[in-house]
Amino acid sequence: MKKEVQALINRRRARVVPAILLAIAGLILIGIIVLVAAAVANGPGLGVLRTETPTPTITPSATNTPTVAPPTNTPEATSTETATAGPSPTPTQNIYTVKAGDTLFSIAEQFKANVCIMMGINNIVDPSVLSVGQTLIIPGPDTELPTATPLPTGLPRGTKLQYVVQCGDTLDSIASKFNSTGEDVAKNNKITDPLSIQIGQVLEIRVNIATPTPTATASNAPVSAAAGTATATPKP
Repeated sequence: MKKEVQALINRRRARVVPAILLAIAGLILIGIIVLVAAAVANGPGLGVLRTETPTPTITPSATNTPTVAPPTNTPEATSTETATAGPSPTPTQNIYTVKAGDTLFSIAEQFKANVCIMMGINNIVDPSVLSVGQTLIIPGPDTELPTATPLPTGLPRGTKLQYVVQCGDTLDSIASKFNSTGEDVAKNNKITDPLSIQIGQVLEIRVNIATPTPTATASNAPVSAAAGTATATPKP
């Protein structure tokens, strides 16, 4: 009986020991596999098993660099002397519109203009006759009246012409334009006071009755200090 028990134990041991040894061998084999795998993953063998992955190359992007044009040889601006303008060949003139309360003399004073020249270039016979809204040419300081039309030659002695008194006229200055005399002009126009002639007054003049007088007499004072333009109109 004892022998049988002993034999049974031996048989069990015979079965258990190989199983234990097999388990130990399996554990050792697993450990070796784990070590080899670790060595391959982290050790020198990594390069053999790994597929070389291309490393992305960073290409620098193009930057917006401003293109600077090369300097050109442009000559520096040189200061040019500006010549001072001389007198204009055309007299400076302004246009003025007559307002309520204006007179020819007040307008002339406002613009520092010559009344006689204003009358001449605006064809004004009577300086007291202005209308509101009327436009006047204001002469500049260098404006001159046109030269009076000379008396036609060959007129018979005593030919009568009509003359409109201008700014600056006297009886003698009018007579000198027509080879007449101040006394004859006064007589033909029934003028008793030579100072009473008015700008715009129409006088009848007999021409070529005397030699022109170069200077006016003291008794015939001028209507205005400024010179006027003589105009003659043949009597109808």
